[in-house]
Order: sequence, then structure tokens, then C-alpha cells
Amino acid sequence: MATDPLRREAVPDRWHELLFAVRRSRRYHMRREQFFARLHHLFAFLTAVGASAAFAAVLADLPVAAWLAGPVAFLGVTALASAPSSKALEHNELTRAFTRLERKMCLPDPQITEAALAALERRRLELEVREPPTLQVLNLICHNEEVLAGGYGREHFFELRWYQRLLASLFDLRSSTFQRPSNGA
Repeated sequence: MATDPLRREAVPDRWHELLFAVRRSRRYHMRREQFFARLHHLFAFLTAVGASAAFAAVLADLPVAAWLAGPVAFLGVTALASAPSSKALEHNELTRAFTRLERKMCLPDPQITEAALAALERRRLELEVREPPTLQVLNLICHNEEVLAGGYGREHFFELRWYQRLLASLFDLRSSTFQRPSNGA
């Protein structure tokens, strides 16, 4: 029976759960890419401004030059060690891979076999193995965005506090407190 074609309507739960997860992952990696790209630009800007100020202070023989050189060097080393540009590229590639998988799932083929669905699920798992550790709060923000985009009900939302949303791109804060609304509203 595994080779018999199944209509998408016959496997709605697996198909839609997979498509939802793929789209959520695409959103997640787009957000991570944007965060690291902005961080890279911020480091570059601050290093350029600080280095210019230090250079001007040296030329003017101002005593502040020594005080500027240390923070500029620290900023440069931090930017080099954290490698935000390479992390942005990593998330860009994952965004592209999840987009390709989503595109494959959205082909206008009215039938899908159990084997084809299993292959799509395997491909998703292969991509997830390549992912860096997931920030759960950010993942839930992307989940909520996908719920809105897909027109699902509010009962599928996860309640997050404002400070969790604010810091979601940096780290998880109280990630064990995630709950769906109990009233279904």
C-alpha cells in the first residue's frame, strides 16, 4: 500500500504539519540571517568609527588615542571571534534549503504517494541535522507568525512575554514557561 497514490486530502495531518514546519523553519532562518547580518554591519560600523577616531586622535597627538585604541581592538576581536557574517551565510543557506523543500511540496501535483511524503519528511530531518542549536523563543515567534499567515485559529498561538520577544534573537529567556492559551481564545 505504500506505493499507492494518496490524495493530499487523505494525509492532511502529516502533509500540513510538514508544510507548516518547513515554513516555520524558513521564517526562523530568515530571522537569524537578518540578525547576524545586522550584527556584522554594526560591528563594522563601530570599528570603522572607533578606528577613525583613534587615528584622528593619534594625528592630533591627543592623549585620548590610547583610550580609544583598546576598545576598538576589543570590538574588532569580538567581531572576528563571533563571526556574524559566516553565521548569516549559514542561515541563508538553510533558508534557501527550506525554501526549496517548500517549493517541492507546493508543486501542483494532485497526488502524492506515502513514499514521496516519507522522502519529504526525511529531507526535512536532513536539513534539521545541519541546523545550529535552536532558540526556542524565536522558534515560537516564527510559529505564531506562521499561524497568522496560514489563517489558523488563535488556539494554536503560544503566549510569550514582551521581554522574551525582545531578547529572542539573543538567547532564550524562561523557555520552560511556554503555554498555549487555556481558554482557546
